[in-house]
Amino acid sequence: MPNVTVFAVDDILATGVTGPLEAFNIANIQADILGLPPHQRFSWTVVSVDGKPVRSSAGFMLPVEGNYQLAREAEIIIIPGFNHRNGRDVSNFVSNMPDGYLGWLKARHADGKVLCGICSGAFVLAEAGLLDGHVATTSWWLTKTFRRRYPAVDLHPREVVTEDANLICGGSASSWMHVCLVLIRRYISHEVANACAAIMLVDPQQASQAPYLRAEHLTSGRDDAIERAIHFMREQVSHDISIADLANLAAMSERTFVRRFRDVTGMPPGHYLQKMRIDLAKQQLAQTDLSLEKIMTNVGYNDVSSFRRLFKKEVDASPKQYRERFGRINHG
Repeated sequence: MPNVTVFAVDDILATGVTGPLEAFNIANIQADILGLPPHQRFSWTVVSVDGKPVRSSAGFMLPVEGNYQLAREAEIIIIPGFNHRNGRDVSNFVSNMPDGYLGWLKARHADGKVLCGICSGAFVLAEAGLLDGHVATTSWWLTKTFRRRYPAVDLHPREVVTEDANLICGGSASSWMHVCLVLIRRYISHEVANACAAIMLVDPQQASQAPYLRAEHLTSGRDDAIERAIHFMREQVSHDISIADLANLAAMSERTFVRRFRDVTGMPPGHYLQKMRIDLAKQQLAQTDLSLEKIMTNVGYNDVSSFRRLFKKEVDASPKQYRERFGRINHG
């Protein structure tokens, strides 16, 4: 029987605690309906570091069943997201976590336990050094902070869920649903996971953070020369911009500029400019009723077919789908 421990701390997002438990309860019911053997059921425990109730981000108290020692035998440990207004809040939060807690998590992973970090909870796994060299994700708008703080992590911000070496990360505050479906599929069955997805109205195949990502979220370091180049690219986004022009602006050779640009953004200048243009197209699709042809021209492209393909590749949605989903014109 897979045992789950949800680790709660003060200022926790309550849904990150209660949501997974509800999902596992639904999974147990579906397993009963399908007549699966009793060992294919989840059990769970909610703990805190000291065994005392914790205050949720909304201000109400969440009861726990004991301290972290109860989690020693857990097969799965879930670390929900916590309240934050910006990346600085998240960095401060994990900086002040007890070393003993982070060391305890490392020991549990070394014992073969599955550790799950949801939203900002992924920062806890990274702070413990567990994600170094591994694939991970976090909330799309925390990408810049995460990459700057944990450069050794192979971050994939487009993904809602990642799995690597018994480390599961969820991208957003609501990604606990997707993380739970991964666990249900792993520990019970695909059939039960599909039934739970239908009940919770979650489509794992359509899950992506790509529609929300912007080029600015992908930078990971502070470099005044590269920032000047990025500002120039933003101002001239619809025009042809050469590497030579950018390198001159940054007072570097072209080779040095491209290397420094990759270090800061994780991609070559041409790809970053492409993302900037897609960002502008997304904005105009959402906030205006301009035709696709006009938007395409505004952002520096002249072939509709190639632009549609590029947009779909970067955003995981066609321009039409993006406008239908996010356009204020369509939503009154």
